[in-house]
Amino acid sequence: MSVKGLSLGDYGTLANALFTHATPPVPAVVSVVLRWRGNTGDTSAADPGANRFNFKGIFTHATLGWSASIPSTNFAFRSDSARTSHETFAELVKEGNGVFFGTEEDED
Repeated sequence: MSVKGLSLGDYGTLANALFTHATPPVPAVVSVVLRWRGNTGDTSAADPGANRFNFKGIFTHATLGWSASIPSTNFAFRSDSARTSHETFAELVKEGNGVFFGTEEDED
């Protein structure tokens, strides 16, 4: 998966982005390169109780490289190349939760 030059708003802090909106976002640009590779086994989990979720998928390998900039402040960050990254684990899953838990959409 590759995303190049995605424009979005930077809210400065997670609390401002999710709750307060006390400071308006400033324009930012991000790029991401994410690669999944291989299938190292199946994975699944379910909790029909209080958490109401289930998922099925595979364990795999993944690498990620990314960059971000805020042009108005001359801020820029670039991670090391994706090929130098190392995962602890990676999964690709389909999850059903909330209103979708136990529905036909969840079972596909």
